[in-house]
Amino acid sequence: MIQLASKLPDATISIPSVDKVLEAIEQGKADRVSKLDWIYCIHAKAQWDQQNIDRCRKTSAAIWKVAISNSWLQHQLLWRLALYYGDRQEQGLAQSLAESFDIFANSDLVSHLLPVQIIRVLRSTQAGIELAKIACEQRINQTELLNTIKEYLPIWIPLFSNFIEEISPYFTTIRSPNQQQVIWLLSCLDEMSESQQIKAVNHSLTNVSNDIANNHSLLVDWLRRNYRNGENWYKLSDPARQRLREWIGGINYGDFQKLVNLILNKLDLPDYESKRLCSRRDFWANYSNRFERLRILLPKTSQIAIGYQIQDDVDLLEDDGSEATEVCIFDFAEWFVVEFFRGRGGETRLFPKNSKNQQILFGESTLSVKRIRCLGGDKHDHVFLWQVQEFTPTWLKNYGILPNPNTQHSRNPTAEKLRERENKLERWKGEIEYLEREAKAYCKKICFLID
Repeated sequence: MIQLASKLPDATISIPSVDKVLEAIEQGKADRVSKLDWIYCIHAKAQWDQQNIDRCRKTSAAIWKVAISNSWLQHQLLWRLALYYGDRQEQGLAQSLAESFDIFANSDLVSHLLPVQIIRVLRSTQAGIELAKIACEQRINQTELLNTIKEYLPIWIPLFSNFIEEISPYFTTIRSPNQQQVIWLLSCLDEMSESQQIKAVNHSLTNVSNDIANNHSLLVDWLRRNYRNGENWYKLSDPARQRLREWIGGINYGDFQKLVNLILNKLDLPDYESKRLCSRRDFWANYSNRFERLRILLPKTSQIAIGYQIQDDVDLLEDDGSEATEVCIFDFAEWFVVEFFRGRGGETRLFPKNSKNQQILFGESTLSVKRIRCLGGDKHDHVFLWQVQEFTPTWLKNYGILPNPNTQHSRNPTAEKLRERENKLERWKGEIEYLEREAKAYCKKICFLID
């Protein structure tokens, strides 16, 4: 072995140095620098800078320029730079390299890369909000973001787990969010912990405008499904609960309003029926905050005329020989309100929200005008002056159904108008009695038994 060794040529070991790497860069031979030399250079650059203060920034800029076309070097530098800004306990990078990052980041070849965008965020004073913005632009939630960058950046940096707290605050800065941004928000909410989600929902409810909610039923449906019923409802703040009521009501009233407008536009109605529909539409706008749910029932003629322009919660009324009318059933938390749009009677009926009425009014697929009327309930007319404060609004108030805040109802009709109403009301009462007898006879015949 000794004899063999004596015949071998002298071995020379190349000791890495920062100067050696910098010399290769200056000579245009950066592609010949080994990975070991690069690692040593990055590690020793801080100490080298202390001895070469006048050259530290220029040489760091040169290293970043090489990294633009060297993906392996990019990875080494970006990983350490993320630790430099994101984890103060690990400072394994020269300050000059950190401060020269923009030389690299401003290059058109790499500025679009997600890790580069995230490093920019790490330097921001509002890093959480900025990272939430990137996640929104990429349409990815926290889990998807981490899966995307885990090979390029150290995902244990606190920001990557903490920025989820900024999802809702960022979303509320979007003036007119589109559907994809709403879907992104809901995806983020779905993966949050219970406490994070409740905090985010509270913030969204109290900072997103009603107009945005009215344009995005997807958001309102998610909130209604997850927070309107059950224990989560009571974990919301009082302002958040009030806003959720308004959002749910606004969406449901919007469907009701759309239905009335479609009927007015698609059906050839007499003037007096058109005016009756308009008055109903405008009256219930004052109660839009209270609409928990809405069920729409259409006669065959209306369904054909309107087509599929309203698709949610629309059912066909069974033909029982009654005059054609559309029917809306409103869920007002403790009461169901049934509104007959047209035809004889044209009344509003009020039913307590119990399990039987729940099953019949919102569970039964088959309903007709007579089936509903034979349920009974309290009823109110739509004859002359019905919407004046003393009449329908007071009737609803007696059952705890209050209008939206700051609603102004007309009041103090003249004695002459009151007499006119009384005359018309007497005729309506007689007509309703007849229609109810007719309904009970029909229901008995078809064995639709009511207690």
